[in-house]
Amino acid sequence: MTTRMAIHCNRTAMVVGVLLSLAGFSTVAVSADTMLGTGGYNRELHTMEMMKMLDANSDHMVSNEEFTTYYGSLFDELDKNRDGAIDSKEWVGTKSDNKVSIATGGYSQQLRKMEMMKAMDTDKDHKVTKDEFIKFHDSVFTAMDTKGEKMIDAESWLRKTTGN
Repeated sequence: MTTRMAIHCNRTAMVVGVLLSLAGFSTVAVSADTMLGTGGYNRELHTMEMMKMLDANSDHMVSNEEFTTYYGSLFDELDKNRDGAIDSKEWVGTKSDNKVSIATGGYSQQLRKMEMMKAMDTDKDHKVTKDEFIKFHDSVFTAMDTKGEKMIDAESWLRKTTGN
């Protein structure tokens, strides 16, 4: 690549970044777009009701520790046979057992779609381990933590981080 082409690419990237910022998108959120799951999952996560479920100390902020603790507990609830991995039967649940007690009904429904399981199953073995589940949600936290403070306030929580 010539110097002139490199300068042009850098200018183009800078202009795109400025335009995205002006439109209310962060570059972290845009690059994280594909790893955040479905539009329904994203929509159901970004509610005040879900934020309150994760805000363990009720300070109207969700810390990285609260986020990880919540998703650790959520994994444990989904892992019915306690083998350290959630298979497809556990993932979708039964008709009488398809709502997660520590999540809203809408969020639980969106999380338990097979599309979400596939997004988290990084080694493609048709199971989601606790490590895969937490790593996926760590990326969600990072995308939502637009200020980089390891805390998510209500404004950042309600901001949509995908274009879905």
